[in-house]
Amino acid sequence: MHTVSAADLTLLALVWAGWCGLHSLLLVDGLRGRLQALLGFNSARYRLLYSVFSLVSIYPVVQYSKALGGIRPFFWPQPWLWPQLILLALALFILLWAGLDFSKGGFDLMGFKQAFKKGEPPHELISAGVYAHLRHPMHFAALIVVWARTLCPADVVISLLLTVYLVLGTWHEEARLRRQFGEEYRVYARRVPLVPFLK
Repeated sequence: MHTVSAADLTLLALVWAGWCGLHSLLLVDGLRGRLQALLGFNSARYRLLYSVFSLVSIYPVVQYSKALGGIRPFFWPQPWLWPQLILLALALFILLWAGLDFSKGGFDLMGFKQAFKKGEPPHELISAGVYAHLRHPMHFAALIVVWARTLCPADVVISLLLTVYLVLGTWHEEARLRRQFGEEYRVYARRVPLVPFLK
């Protein structure tokens, strides 16, 4: 691996910003609605296609990051390994709990179950389980994972960009949920913090 230059890190930032921008653009209501109509997809089928596209499109981004020394090594050196493992276990626990709550609410996060059913899947506000404690538990868990890893210069760039991406994604999700659920969501938001210690 060659020495990572400022130009390398700048290009890496642009690659990640491009992926994050495209990933977000495909969720913007107007464009998403037009693409769903063009493809003849319900929202669950679009979500499945979006998930597959996201996984495929991030592969070259991750490979480029690895070429610059990013993404690996993953684990912190002693004596910090145990705190890192605790943080990662917490993130995994939150993600699994949120996924379980999603399925109880009739949602299918990736869109597998509902993708080939006719009509739109039901939409209801999930406010139980982990969602009774955090409004955006998956985003919070992702932030933990983003920072609970070894941070070489390439990884610092990636982590900073993903943090901005997650913060903007949370803001967008908040606005969407307020439009979709109105006063029900506003009451919920007054009761449950955005992330721990932040209403």
